Amino acid sequence: MRKIEKIGVIGAGTMGSAIAQHFLMKDLKVTLLDQNEKSTEQGRLIISESLTEAVKRHIISEDKFQKTMSNLTTTTDQSALKDADLIVEAIFEDLKVKQDLFKALENVIRPDCILASNTSSFLISDIAKGTRHPERIVGVHYFYHAAKNKLVEIIPSHKSDKKLIDELFNFYAYYGKTPIIVKDAPGFAINRFFVPWLNEGSRLLEEGYGSIKFIDEVARKVFGIGMGPFALMNATGVPIAMHAADGLASKLGNFYKPSKILCNQVASGNLWDVSDTQILNGGEDNEDVVTSRLIGASLGIAAQMVSEGVVDATSNDLGTRAGLRWPMGPFELMNKIGVPKVGEMVKDLFSHWHMPMPDFAFKSNKPVSLEWVETKTKGETGFVLFNLPDRMNALGETVVDQLDKSFTKLDQDPAIKRIFILGHGKAFVAGADIKFFLDGLAANDVNRIQKFTEFGQEVLNKIAASTKTTCAYLDGLTLGGGLELALACDYRIGTKNTTIAFPETGIGIFPGLGGTQRSSRLIGTGLAKYLVATGQFLNSEKAYEYGIIDKIIDPLYDFYDLDKLSLDNRQCGKVDQADIGSLFNDFDGNFKTDHPYANILSRKAPIALKLAMKIMDEGAKLPLQDGLKLELANLKHIFATQDAALGLNSVVKGFKPKFTGA
Repeated sequence: MRKIEKIGVIGAGTMGSAIAQHFLMKDLKVTLLDQNEKSTEQGRLIISESLTEAVKRHIISEDKFQKTMSNLTTTTDQSALKDADLIVEAIFEDLKVKQDLFKALENVIRPDCILASNTSSFLISDIAKGTRHPERIVGVHYFYHAAKNKLVEIIPSHKSDKKLIDELFNFYAYYGKTPIIVKDAPGFAINRFFVPWLNEGSRLLEEGYGSIKFIDEVARKVFGIGMGPFALMNATGVPIAMHAADGLASKLGNFYKPSKILCNQVASGNLWDVSDTQILNGGEDNEDVVTSRLIGASLGIAAQMVSEGVVDATSNDLGTRAGLRWPMGPFELMNKIGVPKVGEMVKDLFSHWHMPMPDFAFKSNKPVSLEWVETKTKGETGFVLFNLPDRMNALGETVVDQLDKSFTKLDQDPAIKRIFILGHGKAFVAGADIKFFLDGLAANDVNRIQKFTEFGQEVLNKIAASTKTTCAYLDGLTLGGGLELALACDYRIGTKNTTIAFPETGIGIFPGLGGTQRSSRLIGTGLAKYLVATGQFLNSEKAYEYGIIDKIIDPLYDFYDLDKLSLDNRQCGKVDQADIGSLFNDFDGNFKTDHPYANILSRKAPIALKLAMKIMDEGAKLPLQDGLKLELANLKHIFATQDAALGLNSVVKGFKPKFTGA
């Protein structure tokens, strides 16, 4: 699959400049085009000011700023785009102007150039009408701020070449976006349910079911978000909400039509007063109605979209978390509340608008299945892919259960000879789901944590015992449970993006999925104890030197290329590094101030540190399976400590824990 490297962006306004900035930040060369030099220079200024702010906040260096800006070319001449691999159109929303632009570009660009529109108002198939090659025209819908927001919706028309869609998906994923595939339909996916959510908030105000302040408060509580509908409209633009609702209504019906009070607010030119406690029409704050209507409007439309085939439930949830930054997507939230209960709310709202109930979810009234771990195949190679990039592919109950099912499916397929395990996004697996542990502690349910860990060990044992060749592709953060998963595989492959560590003793616990046992058997007890005790972060070069990974390769543009990778030369399993191994061979968790790593060790949880060293020393004398049981036998002890609760909370709340050894 070819790499997309030369980018054109047409439209140097706020959105176009932000799109160009994202590409520039990834060291790609970008040509930014607009009708006149004043517009292009304004676009350059927008990008420069944004990056200057990043320099001030120490997000990027001055050298990075200069290099980034040097990759930007501005022009008014369409012929400057003749060598582009991808052109993204981000001009104003006028269908004929967009159609004319794409027709003109066909006379300039290469035959294999992808033409993409960032439209939020028109169908891609309509934009492509009249072009000679509609198969290379697609939608790429960005979300504010386009340079920073992870989400991009990729929208093929019914004539778009599937190969180009695959290329775009890999391209955006490679360069840090979270792409989802969406059908060419009004509102695409996220706006289709989010705009009605905003609009329903204004209807509730208009009908006297709550004040602006109250409705926002209920929305924040129910959806677990930082801003309610009125605050969000203020942040993104009140007129944008009205125009988006009006556009959806013109294609989908009156339910989507902007409320009168929203239209009046736009006409006034004012923002909503989010502190306003006034209730209109003699009403009163009604939490039940506000909750039911907001859930019905958003989750009901989300289910309707899936019923129509606009998007699948997993992608919709991922897009919601990535684009709107909601902690849960509509379907995860639906499962939490209960599908039957949500169904009643949707029915109440939809019946008022004479809309049929969606078949999806509500016909069966069973929890919605979300594919957080996927399986793919190519020839004799199988792939297990973690698909929670926004959560760093963390291991929780559902994820481990799906890992088990996905691996078993491939392991039992006689056509599959090799199985690669990998993750979407910046992480392979960045450890266990800390929130799961905290929920267990809050409920005083350490047994749940114990059962989860026991099952996790069973799954990793299954991977380790497989007769297939197994390999972990560690293209990103590989921490804690992620490293333990990798150690259960036959091979480990790293890239320049690889970072591995056992951070557990720094958060009050110890590795419980085999990390204390498989590490020492691979690289020797001394070096393994060093990694567990210090939590030292290793890049791919150091991990290779220590004998943890077998090979370092360039990050892959297309994960299917792992199918071509040779796994003949295993180099893991080197003996202890003499300089470090000698320092930790006899280390029992107690250290003196003159120890070379005393400063690092002093920041670890004392109980976790000593217990981890004890388990590693004792486990090294046992068969592997007995060593793994030793880990499990000490699990309840460590999770009962105050240090564990403190350390786990420090991850979620972002503070440095001061352990007391209690």
